[in-house]
Amino acid sequence: MCDRTVNVYKIHMKTFVTILVCVGLMLMSAATSLADQITFQVNMSAQTALGNFDPATDGVYVAGDPVNAWSTTDSPLAPSPGNTNIWVGTFDVTGAVGSTAQYKFLLGTANGAVWEGNVGTGGGTGNRTFTFTGGSLTLPVVYFNNVTNSSTVSIDVTFQVNMSVQIAAGNFDPEAGTVSVAGEFNAWTASGFELTRSMEDTNIWVGTTNLSGALGSALLYKFVMNGGTWEGNVGSNGAQNRSLTLTSTNETLPVVYFNNLSGAATSIPITFQLDLGVQIARGNFDPANGTVSVAGDLLNNWNTSASPLAVSATDSNLWTGTFEITGTAGMSLLFKYVLNGSTWESIDNRTYTVSSTDPQTLPGQYFNNVGDLGSLSVGAVSGGQLTLSWMAGPLVRLQTAAALGAATWQDVPNSEGQASATVAAGAGRAYFRLVGP
Repeated sequence: MCDRTVNVYKIHMKTFVTILVCVGLMLMSAATSLADQITFQVNMSAQTALGNFDPATDGVYVAGDPVNAWSTTDSPLAPSPGNTNIWVGTFDVTGAVGSTAQYKFLLGTANGAVWEGNVGTGGGTGNRTFTFTGGSLTLPVVYFNNVTNSSTVSIDVTFQVNMSVQIAAGNFDPEAGTVSVAGEFNAWTASGFELTRSMEDTNIWVGTTNLSGALGSALLYKFVMNGGTWEGNVGSNGAQNRSLTLTSTNETLPVVYFNNLSGAATSIPITFQLDLGVQIARGNFDPANGTVSVAGDLLNNWNTSASPLAVSATDSNLWTGTFEITGTAGMSLLFKYVLNGSTWESIDNRTYTVSSTDPQTLPGQYFNNVGDLGSLSVGAVSGGQLTLSWMAGPLVRLQTAAALGAATWQDVPNSEGQASATVAAGAGRAYFRLVGP
């Protein structure tokens, strides 16, 4: 039975009908997400001058969620007639008013897709964002990769990382271990640029390399331990990667701690909770035979079977598990949920900031953040009959009631597993909702 605030909307027809959509323990109003025309604009002049983009042979695209599920080819842009340096495209994008969409621009070249780097505040990879307003929206012109200057520089950049916490925790052998820097400048090669131990401070590994690019442009990078242990979510404001900006003179970057862990690490119990009611109702998960696990960077090095969840004794839709991570308060944990050992969530990595060294429980989450069974669509009244339709699922069914509050909900006969139902459109009000198992 649903127990949260109910949102309803009214459809004016020959009779007065109010539609209610209810999913498991979550209630939401039907048909609140509408398609808006969103116009994207990006200035390519600096990239053309730098030789990174050839307008005669390369393409410009926008990709995002919910723009096109991050497709690299579905949403091409074209040069604006008024300014051919600006590439423009208008697309129908569906989202609830007030919700936020994430996106990036990318180039289509003969060598494959070239994405923007850390250009905004969205997600863990610095995505651009916009907010749905409930109507057409023309986004401001931005520069690809936020590079506005076509001047190029070539400078020496010195990297420094403190490994003392990793040494004390037993994660790193200072005599035999390796520390390297991987980033956009070396195609994220984990062992291409190794650092050496400092003579002045033996806890610090240091190295200098020459980097080239547009003046003022940002380059993303991370430190890698022992050729395969990557840092987690270590960028500013929760971003996944570290970032440096190319200046006109040689740079020595500040000393940072590997994984931003600057204090003594300890074991911290973390409890994960995943609601699979929607996945069960839609037939995407079999609770009798399926497996659920959580995989993450600091949790189990993204192992899909090392941290299995178990069904809750009090909620048959909820899977939980408690696991210990080694770290300190303030560190960020990247993770995703995995079904049946191989079906990963398709969203960006989830991020959790550890609040203390005490045991802590994450809020309940839905697989892929899908916490509802979708919307009800209402057809026209014909011959005293009204047809309602929805996205079918083997355990999804339609229920109706004559009133809210203490109403007794009844299943609409033969609606389970179907995609539509036809009901009599009589006088008064009728309430409908979708429910799962």
